[in-house]
Amino acid sequence: MIKEALEYLASIQTPQRPVTHEVAGQPYQVLSNGTLGPAILKVDTRPARTTLEVSTLSGLVAAYKIAIDKLGTRVAVIIDDPFTVTLMDLDSDEFGLRQDYVIAKHSEEKPFPFDTYLDPEPFLLQFRARFLWNDNAVTIQQLCSTIGAATGVAVSDDGISQEVTVKSGTITKSAVQLPADGITLIPVRTFGDANPVEAKFLLRMKGVKDALPKIALFEIDPMWKLYTVASIRKYLAEQLPDAVIIS
Repeated sequence: MIKEALEYLASIQTPQRPVTHEVAGQPYQVLSNGTLGPAILKVDTRPARTTLEVSTLSGLVAAYKIAIDKLGTRVAVIIDDPFTVTLMDLDSDEFGLRQDYVIAKHSEEKPFPFDTYLDPEPFLLQFRARFLWNDNAVTIQQLCSTIGAATGVAVSDDGISQEVTVKSGTITKSAVQLPADGITLIPVRTFGDANPVEAKFLLRMKGVKDALPKIALFEIDPMWKLYTVASIRKYLAEQLPDAVIIS
């Protein structure tokens, strides 16, 4: 009885459709409705390819000049963002992959704590380590030093700008106006090879009862990343005049 049933089912079974079909040498899956589905990609069984990681632009330039890993015929230097630059193939291989030869990454161990109120002395120490000196940086240092040595500080705020009045003993020194539209400074926050760019910051103080006020720098310049990428591009173009640079 069972044998007869199996023979019957085999007799009425329709031929199965092929599971793959090639078009111009590329195999595709065949769906149940007879149409072509996704392409079937080759399985990459090669050992994983390594990428050299460096922390400076000069390291990436050196690797490019010595044609590390026998560079392909078409390569480019890609500026991903102000902290990452990659030397890679423009053409993908038969597996649809592009080779990354070198990646330069900048990372700060202790970045400046923007948007955070600090006591005058810690603020000044952090500031001196992360900013280049211009006239505005000198003014900020003098202001922080004066406040740190004062016996009384009054901060008045009208919602737009601030005025800081410092008293030392019985002597009241002249009031200091903190600009409402920001102050131009030169932070160091990307690759040291490229020239750092200026940006505007808002310097603000917060009064504390029976204590010195706290100080903070707020980032208000959204263009600094664009200008930094341009600075990195300029450095790379000078060092690698024949290279393709994409940003």
